[in-house]
Amino acid sequence: MENILVGINSKYVHTNVAIRYLKKYVEKNSDLKIQMYESSINNNIQKIIRDIVESSPENIFFSVYIWNVEMVFKIVKELRKILPDKKILLGGPEVSYNPTEILKNNVEIDGILVGEGEKVFLNYLTKDIKDVKGVYYRENGEIKFNGFEPLIEDLDIVPFPYDDSELEDVHKIVYYESSRGCPFNCSYCMSSIDKSVRYFSLERTKKDLKKFIDIGTRLVKFVDRTFNLRKERYMEIWRFLLENYRENITFHFEINANIFDDEVLDFLKQVPRKFFQFEIGVQTTNPATMKAINRNNNLERLFHNVTFINKNIHLHLDLIAGLPFEDYETFGNSFDYVYRTKCEMIQLGFLKMLQGTEMKEEGEKYGYKYLDFPPYEILENDFISYKDICRLKDIEEVLDFYYNSQKFLRSLDFVVSNFFESPFKFFESIGDFYKKKGYLEIAHKELAIFNNFLEYYREQNFPRIDEFLEYLKFDYLFLGKPGFYPEWIDDRKDKDLYKSIIDKMEFKSAREAHKLTELEKFEINIETGEKESVNIFFDYSKEDTKYYIVR
Repeated sequence: MENILVGINSKYVHTNVAIRYLKKYVEKNSDLKIQMYESSINNNIQKIIRDIVESSPENIFFSVYIWNVEMVFKIVKELRKILPDKKILLGGPEVSYNPTEILKNNVEIDGILVGEGEKVFLNYLTKDIKDVKGVYYRENGEIKFNGFEPLIEDLDIVPFPYDDSELEDVHKIVYYESSRGCPFNCSYCMSSIDKSVRYFSLERTKKDLKKFIDIGTRLVKFVDRTFNLRKERYMEIWRFLLENYRENITFHFEINANIFDDEVLDFLKQVPRKFFQFEIGVQTTNPATMKAINRNNNLERLFHNVTFINKNIHLHLDLIAGLPFEDYETFGNSFDYVYRTKCEMIQLGFLKMLQGTEMKEEGEKYGYKYLDFPPYEILENDFISYKDICRLKDIEEVLDFYYNSQKFLRSLDFVVSNFFESPFKFFESIGDFYKKKGYLEIAHKELAIFNNFLEYYREQNFPRIDEFLEYLKFDYLFLGKPGFYPEWIDDRKDKDLYKSIIDKMEFKSAREAHKLTELEKFEINIETGEKESVNIFFDYSKEDTKYYIVR
């Protein structure tokens, strides 16, 4: 009997760790072999259907999430036409909170697995359905359920989910968990439903992490909902990683930055740049909103901690638009707070009314209107209008262009600090510009985003354009050796000085030297902001561009 687990990811680079756990657990505890099929929502649906059918399955299991649920239901309906006698079952967070309703409305589906999946999946494949817990199934025209399977107490019995060959793929993000569950009670989050937190042993965790390091996996994203809950435990894991440091590997953690003490901060200062990446859920700085969503940020402590480590830890800070009591103005205050931390990325998200969450149950109290289909995103509520939500959508897009890309560090700082009372006001302004020009509706190459910035600057009639052009030129050259100079760059290269510099460097040839370096004259000192003629030498030979002021 062929059993196939299907994971349809939101992007090609993603991996589905859930189906890997199920496959490894069943194969460890039985003689069964499990097929695994992965695709993405961007792939052709008919090809996915054909791939599944040609695998000759008896049982087909779909892992269902908010990003793939609509596609999965389409696939299931078509598969039923082609494979009328095969079993099709679903599992995952998007079908776990209304399984009876789903089965009633979708006759093509034979069952839904709920709860922690490993034991449920094994029992379904090896036992009579009447003896299996954690499965909603059909029997004689009725929907049956035998209760929930207890959670796994000893997580170490769950095998490591990846094959070595998967960890060598530099184009994939690898997801990993060292714990399950979340102790917090954020009203908008599905993780708050399971309050218990269970841990893989430190010995097991270290063994797994050493495998990533030895193989050279590029990016490992911990899916622990809050990694830094137990200081003794997470510090031991971080020390282990630091002791086994290897270049070109990044470990990503979702953390609560409020609770770092001075010992933790001092340790994090030792971590090599890019080795750790933190995702920090700020969500809001509005006191009334924090209270409503059961989230209490110590904003002063949070700001101190984040700015203390932002030189060597890559930081992503999250904001959520559409929370209770958060209007357009107070969201702007939250945005400005996060911007001032100088984190690498501001992730501006929009509230999703997810099944099973407290926020979904209390939606009427705050006048929520939201999409009836995935991703169930907010349209408006009593505090923020649909018009303002749309404006924030525009800001989200230009934020990715000019801040999250990290490609406009000097020119962006020059504009924001000289012409705007707050960072949010700048992004509001350039978002309006993009909307007016129709630039939000078209794809943009890198040079076009630079050109648009200059067009915006000129249209706003900002003074000191010569200074702005110097900062914009620096940002453009810092990205890498330009194939050509755009018309707004005045090329003033000192060719004799350039040759004298590269002659002293160790390159295989003059051609390689020119390919991996650049020299340009500036009329402003990029570091001090003072007006003076300086030459700046750019070295692109390493992963990160280096530059040197040459007088």
